[in-house]
Order: sequence, then structure tokens, then C-alpha cells
Amino acid sequence: MSHWQDMLRYVGWSPQDEANLRRAWPLVEPHKQALVDQFYQVILGHEDARSVFQDLAQVNRLKETLKVWMQELLNGPWDEAYFERRQRIGKVHVRVGLPERYMFTAMNQVREGMVDIVFDALEPAEAREVCRSLSKVGDLDLAAMTSTYHAEHEWEELRTLQDLIIRNMPVTVLVLDEKGRVNSATAPGTRLLNPQAKVGASVESFLPPALWEAADLDAALARASMTGRVVTMPRTLLLHEGHERHFRITLVPLQHELAHMLIHLEELTDVVQAEVRAQHAEGLARIGTLAANIAHEIRNPLAAISATLQVIGGSLAQDDRRRKVLEKVGEQVFRLDRLVSDLLGYARPAQVKTEAVDLCELVKEGITQSGVDAELEQEGGQGTRVFADPQYTTQVLVNLLQNARDAVAGEGRVWLIVGPGPVVRVRDDGPGVDPEVLSTLFEPFVTTKTRGTGLGLAISRKYIEAMGGTLELESCPDGACFKITMRAAP
Repeated sequence: MSHWQDMLRYVGWSPQDEANLRRAWPLVEPHKQALVDQFYQVILGHEDARSVFQDLAQVNRLKETLKVWMQELLNGPWDEAYFERRQRIGKVHVRVGLPERYMFTAMNQVREGMVDIVFDALEPAEAREVCRSLSKVGDLDLAAMTSTYHAEHEWEELRTLQDLIIRNMPVTVLVLDEKGRVNSATAPGTRLLNPQAKVGASVESFLPPALWEAADLDAALARASMTGRVVTMPRTLLLHEGHERHFRITLVPLQHELAHMLIHLEELTDVVQAEVRAQHAEGLARIGTLAANIAHEIRNPLAAISATLQVIGGSLAQDDRRRKVLEKVGEQVFRLDRLVSDLLGYARPAQVKTEAVDLCELVKEGITQSGVDAELEQEGGQGTRVFADPQYTTQVLVNLLQNARDAVAGEGRVWLIVGPGPVVRVRDDGPGVDPEVLSTLFEPFVTTKTRGTGLGLAISRKYIEAMGGTLELESCPDGACFKITMRAAP
């Protein structure tokens, strides 16, 4: 037995009820326009009900629909098709946002109007029989409409919740129906989804054609749908706006009325770049280890060569032309020894011993040891205490100050700014840093000097980071500015 048949049996529906209703129609029909006008006058008097209507033209169209509804109500046939039409009315009420209570009050308005017409036209006994049938059919209509109203309302809330969850996920997700249309999607904040694409459109309109082709999504979607198994494409490369972007794409078949397929796009660009950096760092570490081993092997012969040069030079007369040659050789030996020292400094772990020290005193010591004619400015840095290793911090300041002096070549200004807070800036008004080396400035063996080792900044950053601070190049209108940020101490 169907739901409709069960409902008819429950109210005691009979052929007599059908005859009573058909008898009422000729009485009601002449008054149907008045009933419709009265119905919408009451409805439009309630703000919540009035808000579902777009304009007067829509109200006029609905008035004609209400006349058809009254004709069906009193003429039937009251079969399964009748029941399905009433259910569709309930669904429409959900879609337009009509509160459920107005379905009952609206039925009351229509039924009361028909009852008055029937009692005015028939004898009381006959009128009561017809009105009983009117009551039955009104209750049946309400039951049919509200049954789908609640079901549709629950589905609508579920769709809303699904859409809310999907839209606010921190990853890119598309949910497809059986026809490949997107019924939920994350907000297009990844610069990947087409912001013009609307829910209900095909999935192709949401994704860039280049990604669609790179991942061969047509074939992948067909395979996932046919097998019912998850399909994963671990690495898909997309050239987007001149940059490489890497994605992991996962297709998840779903068996649900609201969702047939879920497409999950996870951007791996940062991960891939981190892998490249890690491989690069690993390569540099190997080079550092090798360099340290070589440095140990070179240092002893350099010491012997240096000592030999001193002995030979000491045995020559002051005006001997060979002394100048030996001096040049000695300079190169000294340069090699400095390179060896820098290599060892970079390769060895930084064994820092931090303590609470006065930042200004550290800066003054750095200026003194560097031998650079640098100015000191204090911006709220007086008395600032930081956690630092005095030896390593002074070494870093000396390196930065001497770099600044070399940059201005005796024709510019070098100065330090302490504060505000646990911050020191080493500035110069020289030519600045070559843009070609900006991205690799703190990597080992990168230098703009003709005789530099390219390890000074790499070692300086290593020492500062070992103390829990940061060393970075800060943008400035002219020259260069290196900013050291330390950990503040009580």
C-alpha cells in the first residue's frame, strides 16, 4: 500500500467524499477570484510571508496557480498523481523560503471561505456533509505538502551545511553530482579555481584547462567512477602565471544523493621547494665537510710555507729585489690561511654560550675591534639587554662593519642603529647589494668582492641563528642595511 493510499484509508476517504467535493465546485467557482484576492490580502499582510515574493507580477502568477489548485482540490481525481503534485508544492515552499506555519494558516483561509459559501448555498445537513469532505481533503493536502516540506527542508539544511563546510576548508575541494556538475566548492582563494564559476556549472569551468590537461582528469574521473576506487595523482605540474605549481590530486568516488565524486587538490609547491632547499642544503653540508677536511690538510703545509718565507726573507738584505716577490707570496699564503679559517668556521657547529649582556656595549666593542670609523645611533636602545654570546656577536658585527666599509670604499658613511628593542642595524650609503645575488646572499661562497671568500655572511647568520636571533638584509632607500634581531633579556 502506498503512502497516499494509507492516508486516504486513515481519514476514511470514500466515493461519497468525492461526490461531495464535486458538488461543492459549482458553488465555489463563481467566488474563486474573491477567495484568491482575500487569501493574498491576508498573506501579504504578514512580513515573513510577504518577503518570499519578488514582485507584484509574481503574485499575479501565483493567484492563477491558486485557482488551479482549488479546482483540483474539489474535482480530483484524488490519485497518486494528485499526491505527487501536492508534494511538489511542499518542495517549492522550501525553495522560496516560506515558513511552514503559513501553509496551515493559508489552508485555514481557503477552507473557511469555502465553508461559508457552502453553508450559504445548501441546507444545513447537506452543508455539514460537504464540509466534512472539505475538511478531509484539506488535511490530506496539508499532510502531503508537509511530508515533503520537512524532507526537503532537511535536505536543504544538509546542502547548506555541506556547502558551508566545503567552502571553508583550508584545501581545494570540489563535490560533483552524477552529471559532473559542481554542487559544492571551496572558496576560490587559492588563485586556482575560476572565481567566475558558479555552483551548478560543470567541473571543467572551475579548473584551469592547463591543469585539466596535465592531470588528464577526463580519463581519471572515468576510471574512478567506473572502478569505485580512489584515484591519486601524486605529482601534477602546472605552469601558472609564469611560475611552477605542483599539486597532488585525489579523486574519491562517493555513493550519496548529494555527492557522486569528490576532487581534492592539495598544493605541494612549498613542499617541493622545501625538498629542493633541503637537497641543496645537504649538498652544501657535504661540501662543507669536504672543505673542512681539506682545510685541515692545507693548514699545516701553509704554516710551514709561511715559516719558510719568514726565514728566507729574514736572510735577505733590505734592498734585495727578491724580498718583494717573497712578500707577495706571503700575502697569498695569508689569504689562503684566512680562507681555511673561514671554511673551518663555517663547517664547525657553533658552540654558543649565551648570557644576558648590554646590547649597546656589545655594539661599541664591535666598532672598536673592526677598526671602522662608524657612527652610533640609539633609538630607545639605551640599557637594552639581550641574550647573546659576546665573542660571536662581536665577530658578526666586525664582519658586517668591514663589509660596509669596503662597500663605501672610503667615500661614504657607515653607521649603526641600536633599537628600538633588541635590534641592531648596520647601514651604509654605498652602491647597495647586486640584485643578482639577493636570493643567495647568505649562502656560502657567494660574494661580490674580488678577493672575498664568500663565507662571511653565511657564518654570521649561522652564529646569530645559533643564539636564537635573526640576520637579514633590510630594504632601504640607498646603500645596504643588515638587521640583527636578538632575544630580549630581562
